Amino acid sequence: MTASGRRSRCVVVLLVLLVPAVASSQQAGRFPPAGGLAVGLEYAIVNTAHFVVSMARTFAETGMPAMKLLGEVTDWGAMQKGPNLLIDFSKLDLFVREYQKHGFTELTVALKPHSTWGSKDVRLLKVTNASPKPQYQGHFQRWVRAVVERYDGDGVADMPGLRWPVRHVEIGSEFSSYEPEPVADYLEALRLAYEAAHQASDRVLIAHAAFLLTPVDMNVTSPAQYDSVWARTRRVDTHHGLADMRAVLDHPERFDVLNIHNLGDPYEIEHVVRWLRYETSQRGYSKPVIVSDTTPTSYIGWGTATSCTGSSLGVIAAPATEADRCRLAAYFTKLVNGDAATLAWTRGFVASDHVQRTVIAAEQGITVINLSFTSDLPFATSKAFRAGAGISAWGGALKLAPFTGQVQERYPLFYAIQQLMGHLTGYRAIERVKMSDGKARVYRVTKPGGGVWIAWRDPQAALLPEDGEPGLDVQLDVGVPSATLEGVITGIRQMQPMRKTVSTSNGRFMLRLTHQPVYVSRP
Repeated sequence: MTASGRRSRCVVVLLVLLVPAVASSQQAGRFPPAGGLAVGLEYAIVNTAHFVVSMARTFAETGMPAMKLLGEVTDWGAMQKGPNLLIDFSKLDLFVREYQKHGFTELTVALKPHSTWGSKDVRLLKVTNASPKPQYQGHFQRWVRAVVERYDGDGVADMPGLRWPVRHVEIGSEFSSYEPEPVADYLEALRLAYEAAHQASDRVLIAHAAFLLTPVDMNVTSPAQYDSVWARTRRVDTHHGLADMRAVLDHPERFDVLNIHNLGDPYEIEHVVRWLRYETSQRGYSKPVIVSDTTPTSYIGWGTATSCTGSSLGVIAAPATEADRCRLAAYFTKLVNGDAATLAWTRGFVASDHVQRTVIAAEQGITVINLSFTSDLPFATSKAFRAGAGISAWGGALKLAPFTGQVQERYPLFYAIQQLMGHLTGYRAIERVKMSDGKARVYRVTKPGGGVWIAWRDPQAALLPEDGEPGLDVQLDVGVPSATLEGVITGIRQMQPMRKTVSTSNGRFMLRLTHQPVYVSRP
């Protein structure tokens, strides 16, 4: 969740169109439903071929169609060391080639304008303005155009062996300290990139640098409150506030999709989408929305989480409150000390949390979501870091050997995603079922051959191990004499879900909801 933690972590998952000329002779891959949600993971590590091959092969088992690349290798300066020098596509080619080889159709490219020679002010340890210098704006456009052209699948200057086009391209990774330049400078870079990208391909979808709204709680009762909640929220990263985001929204001619980061709880997606719809409606347009980056619900970040007194304390984020600070400190102290029971609970919490946010994103009409993470955040789980990234540091799906990339353990998140994809693949619609209690989250998934319900209890507060599993009983109408219940996989080394069949009365039965989502299907 934190800016510092996220600098150390190693999907935008993308909704792309299949180009028949490219794919006609190729093996079919995994595609999201038309108009539906593309589910992916972040971040693919491409430092060595061993990591890429191992991770692509392993994550193919989940059935996800998407993957997001670790952005630093696609910095302008990393791909082109100087003006007029050749562009190095080797890392990006490795990522695209290996993941497409294993059936991933929706790959993310985040082009960051950072360059020590081409940007206005980018140094080794500090970036104050990543936008291109006036004398290098043409070079910047040629770089963007070349990248889009190489992966657009039109048969002209394509990467050898390209199977499907890569269409979603972010310009900058996040509208925060990652793109700290004045908004006018960023908007000019975005204009240049948009123009160059569309010269290469009329199918490319340009995303502005993702808006970071966490820890601001956008759950307001009236649009008039948006300014006031921003004004009163403590934010460590203050590079771009509400006014700057509105300035970007003022220029829909410079991007094709709206781009947000979901670093709060799953319900933040609903509040931010509502805000975006309000802002764009005021300007007379609408565009697709992608969630290019997520973290598990972390409760706290941007500072110390293992203490509730002293200086450098972290920022509390919803649904946690200041009253939770000391019990959060006790929980995170156990976590950084490696307490087995606390770690097991956290792995299960992360798995449930990711299923929840994916379902909510689908119901909200999001077109792509990148779940976090491929592996735990390096260093952020150590005692020295003091849980400064909150729960997100333990958001990994795999444990990987540090040098070979060999998979040492699959965490519950891995199997929960695999299970989720089994239920979502090919879906046609997801809608929330109205219940009398607002804590009841029940969603109906419609798909060919029969649908499924996905349900859980929203605690609407910080949930920690000592709270147990608070439950909520609801009546569900499935319309048949019996139903099959299947809990989301949350256990360490649990590879298969637990299932049971229950009888109904006139198609109805009482269902116990907890934080762990349950799939309800007709036998």
